[in-house]
Amino acid sequence: MRILVADDSPVIRAAVSSLLRDAGYEVVTAEDGIEAIQKFYSQPPDLVLLDIKMPRMSGYVACRLIKEDWSVAHIPILILTALDSAEDRYWSEKSGADGYLTKESLGEELLASIRTARATRALSELSTGEIVAQQLDQVDVLARVTELLDRKLFDATIVNDIVTMATRAMDLQTTVQESLLILRRFVDYDLAGIALAAERRLAVRLDTTLSRPDFDHFRALAAGHLEQLASISVSPEELSVWRSGTEEFSDADSGGGWPSFFAMGLRSRGQVLGILAIGSRRPGVFSPQVARTLRMVEFPLAAVVDSAYHHQKLLEQEARLSLSSLYGDPDS
Repeated sequence: MRILVADDSPVIRAAVSSLLRDAGYEVVTAEDGIEAIQKFYSQPPDLVLLDIKMPRMSGYVACRLIKEDWSVAHIPILILTALDSAEDRYWSEKSGADGYLTKESLGEELLASIRTARATRALSELSTGEIVAQQLDQVDVLARVTELLDRKLFDATIVNDIVTMATRAMDLQTTVQESLLILRRFVDYDLAGIALAAERRLAVRLDTTLSRPDFDHFRALAAGHLEQLASISVSPEELSVWRSGTEEFSDADSGGGWPSFFAMGLRSRGQVLGILAIGSRRPGVFSPQVARTLRMVEFPLAAVVDSAYHHQKLLEQEARLSLSSLYGDPDS
């Protein structure tokens, strides 16, 4: 098992390397964050030990670069640092680190953490391919940092667009349809929908020509995922449909089904409100990067839909009370 140790302190590097070699591990060292990324790709390790405060590139940034690369994100990263504030632990977690250790933990605690991380990786390796070594110069590493920053700005913009909807008083149907329109800005889908558990309703956006059998297949897939994730019993026929978009259904049956289909639960207040379902008739459309972005918008999207749902219920209740005051209670 190969372990990459990145720390700007020669004393710490030597101490950790000695401990690991005595325990039977192969060790590769780096003096700063940029060298850590270069060594990571040129000699792919089985685990990484990262210091936080390093010259040229911090451990936070190095960790994010690795964890944003889906092909190597399964490799465990343990933060090993002299810092022990709540802020440092928080940012380590947000950077994607798999564990946090202080340098007071050198010894058996560190080795135990490595064994635990190694066991965890053994499970994830079942679904990952072989890592191909790459030679990166400093320009390549900095280009990846720039790409990461661009992606984070893009993600923040998408989240802001979704959250902004909560500031406008819209009914549930309009909110759901505008949400699907926002998703179209970064997902190339043929059909997208939000299935609401309480409403037993599927709101879809149709911007490409689609056959009725293809739609029925999509609704069946959505119903199955809704049933599984929301723990309710619902058949495709029970899902009533809200439809928007520019296209109508065609009579021709493509027969191709949905080779690309993605679904995720929308959770708010500890409950599953429903699911987001997205389909494409072309294979391989929803890359790991697209899936990561979709999961990133799960909670703001769920919060906006939940807010619109309760707003609509409140308006319906007020309308009933107004009618009752005008005409009296029909049950009295």
